[in-house]
Amino acid sequence: MRYLIAGASLLAMVAWSPAMASAHPVHRKDNKNSAVVVHKVDTTSAPDFGAVFAIMDKMFPPQPDPEPARLAMARTAVNAMWPDGSYGKMLSGLFGGMITRAMQLKQSDLADLGGKAAKAAGASSDKDESLHDSLAAKDPYFDQRIAAIGQVIDDETAKASGVIDPRMREGLSRAMARKLDEHQLADVNAFFATPSGRAFAGQYMQLWLDPDAIRSMFGAMPDMMKLMPEAMQKIKAANDKFPAPPKEAAVPAKK
Repeated sequence: MRYLIAGASLLAMVAWSPAMASAHPVHRKDNKNSAVVVHKVDTTSAPDFGAVFAIMDKMFPPQPDPEPARLAMARTAVNAMWPDGSYGKMLSGLFGGMITRAMQLKQSDLADLGGKAAKAAGASSDKDESLHDSLAAKDPYFDQRIAAIGQVIDDETAKASGVIDPRMREGLSRAMARKLDEHQLADVNAFFATPSGRAFAGQYMQLWLDPDAIRSMFGAMPDMMKLMPEAMQKIKAANDKFPAPPKEAAVPAKK
C-alpha cells in the first residue's frame, strides 16, 4: 500500500511544486566569503496559475491562425487520431499495466536496487515472494482495495479526458494546419478513411506508451549517459569563452 501512497504523494508534490519552490527562507552559504544568501519563499498559498500561464504564454506564444480550409482538414485528421477518451485510455492503460506488472516483481528482482546489503539479505532468505503476495499476506482486502482504487483511477482519468481531449485536438489541428498544405492534408485524410488508416490513426497515440516503445526509450539511456561527459565538457568550454558574470551581493549571516 505504501507504493500507492508514494505514487500519489509524488503527483501531489509535482502539482504543488511552484508553491514548494517558494517555501520558507532558504539560506545558502557562499564558500568564498562565508556570507549567506537569503531567498524569501512562501509555502502558505497555492500556486499562482495566472503567473504560471503568463510565463508559458511567453515561452510558447500563440501562433498565427492557420488558413480556415487547412484547419478544417487538419481537424478531420486529428479527430481520427485523438478520439474522445484517448487521454483517459492512455493513462489508465499505462498505470494499470505498470501496477499489474509491478505486483509480479519478486524480492530477488528488487534486491539489486537496495545495494549489496539488500542483495545479500535477499539471497539468504528462503522466501522469494512477489510484491503482490507479500502485500496480500499483510492485507486480506488487498486485491479488493487495488481493484477499487483502479476503478477510481479509471473514472477520474475519464473525467480528465473530457477536459484535455478537445484542447489537445485543437492544438494538434492548428499545428498540423500550419505544417502541412492542403494537398498533404488531403492525402492524410484519404489514408485515414481507409481501414488501415483508421486502424493506424486510432492507435497512433497509444503506440508511444506501448511497452516496446517504453523499453526502447529506457534501453537507450545507458548509451545516452555515455554521451553526457563529452556534452558537458563542450558546454563548459562554450561557457568559459566568456568572463564569469558578476557575483550577487550576499546578505551577511545573522549571528
